[in-house]
Amino acid sequence: MSRAQFGFAAHPDAIADLRQLPAPIRDQALLNLQQLVHGERVASRLGERLEGCHKIVLGTGDDRATHRLVVQFRDAPPASKHSREVYLVAAGPRFEYEVYRSAQNRLGRTGLNTPPPGSDPALEARVRAAQDARVEAAHSRSARTVPTRSQSGVAYSTASPGFAPTATARKAR
Repeated sequence: MSRAQFGFAAHPDAIADLRQLPAPIRDQALLNLQQLVHGERVASRLGERLEGCHKIVLGTGDDRATHRLVVQFRDAPPASKHSREVYLVAAGPRFEYEVYRSAQNRLGRTGLNTPPPGSDPALEARVRAAQDARVEAAHSRSARTVPTRSQSGVAYSTASPGFAPTATARKAR
């Protein structure tokens, strides 16, 4: 195995998460974390409230893709011999997005982080404006229509080349 390219740190509750995983999933999680630290594995980016985080899909046998690890790549503390570190935010089942909700809560990205009423009117106004902007952006994205033909008569599509729609949709991971 190669030399570690990143440091490692974990949220205290994420360590408890690892302990609660079923043994085969826990072994797989630890192996994946080791591979991340050594730079031998790539994690998939997450978006929305978990922007800046990455996921690793876990599962064994017939139960593939049942669990997730949520990690961040961030600057290491000054005392570390590494410049960057892998920070484990959460580990757990994907069922009903449980692991993602845990990660959001631990990072303070629930969307419910509003100041108490009457504390600071300027801060309340900024938070309200940011929330309204997110809602407006979501509405504008969902109301989008894609033209089927351009003026030159060429049809454009958002599908990948060679894509043929099927009757059954692919299950999201």
